[in-house]
Amino acid sequence: MPSPSSSESTEAPPWSDWGIALGISTLALILLMNSMGIGFPRDESFYFHAASEYLGWFRDLSDHWQAGELWRSFTRENIDEHWSYNAEHPVLMKTLFALSDQLFHHTLGWTKSSVAMRIPAVLCGSALVGCTYLFARQTFGRLAGVVAAGALLFQPRYFWHAHLACFDVPIAFFWTAVVYAYWRSHDSRRWALACGVLFGLALLTKLNSFFLPLVLGAHWLLTHWRHLRLRRDERGWSIEGPGIPWAFVSMLVVGPLMFYALTPRYWFDTWERVRWYLNFHLGHVQYFVQYFGENVLHPPLPVSYPWVMTLVTVPLSILIAAGFGITAGLLKWDPLPWARRWRRALSRGRLPTDPASDPRATGLLLAINALFPIALISLPNTPVFGGTKHWMPAMPFLAIFAGAGVALAWTLARRRIEALSSNPRRSVASTVTAVILASAVLGPAAAATQSIHPYGTSYYNTAIGGIRGAADRQMFRQFWGYVARQGLPWLNRQAPDRSRVWIHNTTGSAWRTYQDEGLARRDLRSFHSIRAADYSMFYQQKAFSHQKADIWRHYGTKAPAHVVSHRGVALLSIYRNDSTAGKNGSSRRP
Repeated sequence: MPSPSSSESTEAPPWSDWGIALGISTLALILLMNSMGIGFPRDESFYFHAASEYLGWFRDLSDHWQAGELWRSFTRENIDEHWSYNAEHPVLMKTLFALSDQLFHHTLGWTKSSVAMRIPAVLCGSALVGCTYLFARQTFGRLAGVVAAGALLFQPRYFWHAHLACFDVPIAFFWTAVVYAYWRSHDSRRWALACGVLFGLALLTKLNSFFLPLVLGAHWLLTHWRHLRLRRDERGWSIEGPGIPWAFVSMLVVGPLMFYALTPRYWFDTWERVRWYLNFHLGHVQYFVQYFGENVLHPPLPVSYPWVMTLVTVPLSILIAAGFGITAGLLKWDPLPWARRWRRALSRGRLPTDPASDPRATGLLLAINALFPIALISLPNTPVFGGTKHWMPAMPFLAIFAGAGVALAWTLARRRIEALSSNPRRSVASTVTAVILASAVLGPAAAATQSIHPYGTSYYNTAIGGIRGAADRQMFRQFWGYVARQGLPWLNRQAPDRSRVWIHNTTGSAWRTYQDEGLARRDLRSFHSIRAADYSMFYQQKAFSHQKADIWRHYGTKAPAHVVSHRGVALLSIYRNDSTAGKNGSSRRP
């Protein structure tokens, strides 16, 4: 196993590492595709519908092509008919969901429609695991790369989100890919061009991407500010210093062009529609947040919220390794010289980026990207977002630091082994040490991921006492209305024919998908009234307490007929209305 001290390179990683990255991504893909038993969250159900609208345009395109009237697909009327639904989010992933549905479900018949639409996001999640390996391997060594890949995949909340036909994991992938391309573009024009293309794809994925120029610009300024000079001559004031990176030029030119060219709705009333898109997010809907018993619906969120949520929703073994990894980034694998430089830099009030030894200031780049997405949510004017998914782009960089921490611990242990023994078998002891350290970090995380699945948004680590400790401290148990899937088998067995079901936080679109794919009986009818329904599903969230009170009052009981729970913590309760059940249809099924 190569020494981490010699593993960082400004050159491209060897082809063997690209092969390892592909292998890791493939393993992640297999694992994700074989754990698809997650219900359909609210947002995902909207994107399913948007994908079906987009697919209608592609079918029209085929019909118009065959009729020799291709121009009809590009009229304003046809574009607005198919591309206006869910216009508050960019089109890339929803388009891929649509095309995947057409290929894997409608054409090949290999999967159900929901699985087909999830495949593009799963591919992004798998590719991100491989990308994390490459970034960590090239920066801190192969051991760091392997651990970083596992430290990302086995974060229970990341693992859960990586299954969904949503944008949170895809934008984390494109964010990381843009940062990696920017890092590689230091000495490569091809990577500079790739940075612009990847930035365009990020813009087409989610709004988070608008902050990438700010993040990368901050890194460049912090690295080069000492070389910038303000001069005045007969022509006026000017700034002298290092040239603007080609990656920035590429992002500025290629990114917006792709954003416009690949968003059909923006071909008409461009500025007005882009302005509507930005204004929608500036005034984004607020989500209810329950935080240690505090109910938050309007800004500002407690500044501590995203930081504390990160500390209690990422496995502790990963957090501890990442903390040690930050030290690795600062010490650059040689503790004494870097410690001295760090102390000298602090005494002079300068950032110890040390561009002479690392012109890319890699540690600083990783740190900014690990911290910025979390810090953004903690700002007082940021809309109230309830889920850790909103700072998902930070997680790959946190995982890289975890890999760096394990690699540094292994380096120190190896030096100790070499100092104490000249036995030829010391290399075996070194390898065993690496395996033990990696297992100590990844083992508990993998076990936690396996245990909590498919309730990933319910995961809390041992720092808060797990899901039971979080419930005792009045934290969110789960959200997004997806646990219905685990309650449907009971409802299918117990509910009389044509029973009416109040589906609560499950969307009508998700309910229809459950029925279309055989997960819910066709005769069961979703119903809008608690009082007149035969059964009511209730998601255990404090924001819905008034609805639970309505169920208790109208049904005359506080005891649910069925509960979906994890480790004794109720996530979904199903109540039976004895005053109506069995009267609106046939008798209960055997």
